[in-house]
Amino acid sequence: MYLQKWRIGIDLSLNKIQLVAAKKQRDRWYLCECWQQDLPATIFNETTPIILQNILTKWRQKLPKSCDVRLAFPLLRTIKHQFVLSEHISPKEPEFSWYIQSQTKKQFPMNADELIFDYRIIAQNVYLSGARKSDIIFWSDLLKICGFDLTTIDIAPNALRYAAQYAGIPDDSWLIYYRDNEWLWAGPTRQPGCYNYAVTAEVPTFNQLIDQLPTDSSTNTLPIYYIGDKCEPAASQHWQLHQAFYQLATKLPHQLGDFVIAAGLTLRPEDK
Repeated sequence: MYLQKWRIGIDLSLNKIQLVAAKKQRDRWYLCECWQQDLPATIFNETTPIILQNILTKWRQKLPKSCDVRLAFPLLRTIKHQFVLSEHISPKEPEFSWYIQSQTKKQFPMNADELIFDYRIIAQNVYLSGARKSDIIFWSDLLKICGFDLTTIDIAPNALRYAAQYAGIPDDSWLIYYRDNEWLWAGPTRQPGCYNYAVTAEVPTFNQLIDQLPTDSSTNTLPIYYIGDKCEPAASQHWQLHQAFYQLATKLPHQLGDFVIAAGLTLRPEDK
């Protein structure tokens, strides 16, 4: 009998690491595990690999042998860029990859060789998201040592949208997520580069965050959906993580707000 691989999502927030395990049976997703551990002030530091290795190794021992692991970096450790694709450029490999490299070197001349980018093309607009090679190597090596097979690296706003889609939230909407004195927001899926974060020390309230969203004539009337363990009376539309899954294990934490990004990673579609 074929056993479906468990999907593992690992999310790195500013001072915590979250792991979510999910499995799919008969086209239905089951949320199996939600684990969390506090971290030192900086997680990308030469003094922390042993701490992380101990955490991840302990978690790995509790999981099935066959796992597909996805990782999300904090937005502070990623960069983004958007540009319009010239009509004379065809998005075909390998020429298009060379073109992307030339564009990134123009935008980031000092450190382009130290970055790895992914991109999406929508209506002649190219949306780039990238991370440092050193960060990717660090986490790839660490996870391998701990027995994890890392298959995918993504960004938190995408993971937020994956979870929302499975929860039935429309693609044409704004998403706002609150966790640990930090806001994360994402625009409609047709604008994949429209996302950012803010800390409550700078943007204290939900309404102040709404005022800062980069809306235009095509997006200023879209619904806004809020998710987070913190009660937010100012939000007119709410959703919860359990809506994205058919069934939840009984041993899960009562509040799941901290695990939204890690859970979204488990629901991420396979690359084509």
